[in-house]
Amino acid sequence: MPAVASGTEGLVLAKLPPRPPAGGRPGSGPSRPARPAQPGKASPTPKAGRATGATGARKAARAPKTTSAPRPAASTRPTRLTGEARAARQTQRTAQKLARQAVRAQLRTIQQFTGASPLRRGLVIAGVSSVVLLVALVLATIFTPMMAIEKIDIVGLKRLKQDTVYASVKSLIGTPLTVVDEAQIQKRLANFSLIESFTTVSLPPHTLQLNIQERQPIGIVDIGATHYLYDPAGVQIGPTNSTNDYPKILLNGDPAHSASYREAVSVLLALPVSLYPSVASIQATSVDDVRIHLRGVANQQILWGDSSDSVLKSKVLSALMANVKRNSSVVLDVSSPTAPTVRYGNF
Repeated sequence: MPAVASGTEGLVLAKLPPRPPAGGRPGSGPSRPARPAQPGKASPTPKAGRATGATGARKAARAPKTTSAPRPAASTRPTRLTGEARAARQTQRTAQKLARQAVRAQLRTIQQFTGASPLRRGLVIAGVSSVVLLVALVLATIFTPMMAIEKIDIVGLKRLKQDTVYASVKSLIGTPLTVVDEAQIQKRLANFSLIESFTTVSLPPHTLQLNIQERQPIGIVDIGATHYLYDPAGVQIGPTNSTNDYPKILLNGDPAHSASYREAVSVLLALPVSLYPSVASIQATSVDDVRIHLRGVANQQILWGDSSDSVLKSKVLSALMANVKRNSSVVLDVSSPTAPTVRYGNF
C-alpha cells in the first residue's frame, strides 16, 4: 500500500509488514519453515472441524506419525488338488524323506569310522605300523645281505662224501635265506643217484642246513661176478663184498624194469621184521610164484605165492615159525593164508 501524507509535515508512514498467517500470535516473528518430509513417511493431515493455527500446528506436531499400510490384495482360495497331484506330492515327500534318512545313515557311518576313540586310533596306528615294519623287514632280508647264507651244514650222509656234496651246493653262499629255492638245490643234487630226498632248514641269520636222505638197500643183485646193492625202486646203490647183510634177489634182467623184482621187493617189505635178516634169497619165477629160502643148514623154504594178502600171510607165517625148530627141514606154504600147510623133509 503506498505511503499517505497526513497533516503533520514530515511524517512518513512506512510500508506495513504483511499480515501473519491465520492463527499466528500478533507481534511474533516470522513462522519457522516447515520440516521437510522424511522419505517413506506420510505428512500428518489435520483433522477436519478443528481450529487451525499455532496451537493446532503444535498438537499436530506432537501427534504420532503413522504410515498407512497397503491394503492386502484380495484373497483367493487355494485350488483343490486332484488325486494324481496329491499322490505325486506324497511320492515326492516320501522320496525326500528317504533321501534325508540315507544322508543321515551315511553321516553316522562316517562318524563311526572317523570319530573313533583314542584307543581305537592307537590300535589302528599300531597295526599299520606293524605291517609297515614287517614289509620293510622282508624287503631288507631279500635285497640286503642282512640274512645272506654264509654257512651250509650237510646232515645225513653215510655213503656219499661230504666234500663232494658241498661242492655242488657251494654256489648258494651269499643267497638270502628267505629266497632259497629247493628246485635249484634239486638241480644241483641231480647227479647223485644215492640221494633219495632232501629237506632244507633255515637257521638265521646266516646258516642253511641241508638234510639228505640216502637210498637204503633192500637186496643184492648179482650182475656177472659182482654183487650190487639195490634199493626198492631198482636204483643201484653200489657194489658190495658182503652177502650176509641183505638177501639175494634172483632174477634176470635190469631190476629197474623187471616185474619179478617188484614182486620180490613187495614180499620182502611185507615180511615180519624179525624174519627179514634170516632171508638168504628170494626168487619170483612169476607174479604168482614167489619162493623164499632162509639161512641155515636146514634149507627151510617159504612158498608165498603172489603179493596179495601180504598182511594176513605175514601173521600166519609168524604163527607157523613159532612152532618150527630152526634145524628142521620144512616148507611153509602160506600162498593160501586161510589154509596154510607145513611139509617136513621130502614130503
